[in-house]
Amino acid sequence: MTLPEPAAQPRPRAAVLFACVLAAPLLALPTTSPAQAIFKSVDSSGRVIYSQEPVPGAVSVEKVDVSPKVTVERAPAPAGGASAADAKRAETARQSEEFRQRQLARDAQRQKAQEAVAAAERDLANAQRALERGQEPDQPGDRQGIAGVRSRPTEQYFERVRQLEEQVEAAKKRLAAALDRLRDAQ
Repeated sequence: MTLPEPAAQPRPRAAVLFACVLAAPLLALPTTSPAQAIFKSVDSSGRVIYSQEPVPGAVSVEKVDVSPKVTVERAPAPAGGASAADAKRAETARQSEEFRQRQLARDAQRQKAQEAVAAAERDLANAQRALERGQEPDQPGDRQGIAGVRSRPTEQYFERVRQLEEQVEAAKKRLAAALDRLRDAQ
């Protein structure tokens, strides 16, 4: 069983009229507040002070106009009968395309820099592994016997280790340069 909806009660005319009478003075109020005066005062030592009232004992006082200046400049009408809106749309489209092209170029540069960093990291890891393997004197000619019982590394061994260390240092420099390029591309 559904109950019938009550009929909407119309507002009494007196209440509506009363609300209008109360709202009318509010509509007459100004919507903007007057600008407050700002004073620029210069004291005897030459210090400039800005305040809402002139500074007592100031050498000079001047009232500063702080009301906003609104100017509207119209763009010159384009030649050939095109409207200003069409010209603005065309300019916006051109700027948007330039931005998109610059963004694509930056993305490609960033991708290239990331690939260079990854390659430099691989090169450094390979050079460090080669140095670790090369420091073991297990190749023929790496050791030279002394007095039949002992041995010492040969010049060939020391030269190989020096070259491997140089390769590690070069790989570190390439990685640092690649990281710099990546930071510049960000």
